[in-house]
Amino acid sequence: MKQEKLDVFLLTKPPFSPRSELCLKLAARSGKARIYLAGDGVYNLLTGIEKLPECDVYACKEDLEARAIMAGEKVTVPDDFYSDFIEDIMEHCRHEYTF
Repeated sequence: MKQEKLDVFLLTKPPFSPRSELCLKLAARSGKARIYLAGDGVYNLLTGIEKLPECDVYACKEDLEARAIMAGEKVTVPDDFYSDFIEDIMEHCRHEYTF
């Protein structure tokens, strides 16, 4: 069974930065996106990013812990964040964007 290709976004910028805003606009228009939050990008969880339609949100466990941020129920926190990210790019990605 062939899996539908999706757009993969890596967001490392904090909320309300021009790069974050552009990333979220592109993800919302994508139709099928997966957003990976790392570094200061995990702060976007404080803005309700997980409510974006047609977007799956993944967050780096170590970055969440370092910033004392809790992931909501709709956020996936994989044990090996970067391995999952690379696998998505290699296996399931239509386009990849880094912000």
